Amino acid sequence: MILALLLPALAAPVPGRVPIGSPHCFGARTTKVLTEDGATIALHHHAGAGHPVLLVHGISSNHYFWDLDEEHSFAAWLADRGHDVWLLDLRGHGDAETDRRGRPQRAGWHVDEYAKYDVPAAIELIRKVTGHDEVAYVGHSMGGMVGAMYLAMGGEHLSSITLVGSPATFTKGVPMSGLAQLGFDVGGATQWWVDTPKVAATAADVGRAIRLPLQEKLYNPENFTPDSIRAMLRRIVSPTSRGEMRQFARMLRDERLESWDRTVDYREQLSDVHVPAFALVGDADQVAAPAWVEAWEGAFGGPYQEFHAGTAEGLVADYGHLDFGLGERASTEIFPRIEAWLLRYPGR
Repeated sequence: MILALLLPALAAPVPGRVPIGSPHCFGARTTKVLTEDGATIALHHHAGAGHPVLLVHGISSNHYFWDLDEEHSFAAWLADRGHDVWLLDLRGHGDAETDRRGRPQRAGWHVDEYAKYDVPAAIELIRKVTGHDEVAYVGHSMGGMVGAMYLAMGGEHLSSITLVGSPATFTKGVPMSGLAQLGFDVGGATQWWVDTPKVAATAADVGRAIRLPLQEKLYNPENFTPDSIRAMLRRIVSPTSRGEMRQFARMLRDERLESWDRTVDYREQLSDVHVPAFALVGDADQVAAPAWVEAWEGAFGGPYQEFHAGTAEGLVADYGHLDFGLGERASTEIFPRIEAWLLRYPGR
């Protein structure tokens, strides 16, 4: 959740679609989709015969978190096993940094809009294309929070939700919480948007010669190679908007997963939601503190399961925040566990 802080230190009113060419995603087809409020999102589709799965990135990130390269791709891993995989770029991120007319999308929204407009537009298109009534949802960090917010708003058509390093609350006194509060307060007050990709690319180059301790708060170096770290910093980072940072500043200050206007505690709205929920906790996560992620327990009204990614569960190393999708052993230690959850609740 403090990715935006750490990396610098280092048309029509109904959903529509415009297919565009894509040089990435290893054969995935990219589609830009118009949301109900007139913003643009991007969907990247790895077609398969199985049940559809929607993968959603976190703050200051993009779809490359789930599809970085041939060796680090949960999307390709799932597609190889027959799943129908869709990756979402929320407005202002990745291939949705510009709208369908090529104009920049850099400001004018809060986190609420992702759940209220972006996720529904993605799910509606996936249901139309695949013919399936339900979609499995997997979100990293803010992406998981947005999925839970969507359900709390009354969102439908999810067969399950997987919350990967996603906070359900923000209690004070945990490592990095004070620094995160300062970063979001300053960024939310002074910047319309923060160009984190350029700074991250610089960090990738500087990191060749200089060790960057703060940067390593994002991940456990035991789970990465120098080459994968450089590739990650160059590709997964997207700009962060002021409204996004201001809402996180409020949530950190109020210690809850709340709406921009502070009238809704989304976690408290989940007791009547019976969608099966699976939370992955990184035992070395210094961004989404384990206690913040563990707070999902008891929130949902349906089946709930939690997994602590670390040596206590027999893994080679404890997992940091970015390790779940990009770590060298994620394909053997994390991906099969998420797939097992998806297969347990295949949906309609």
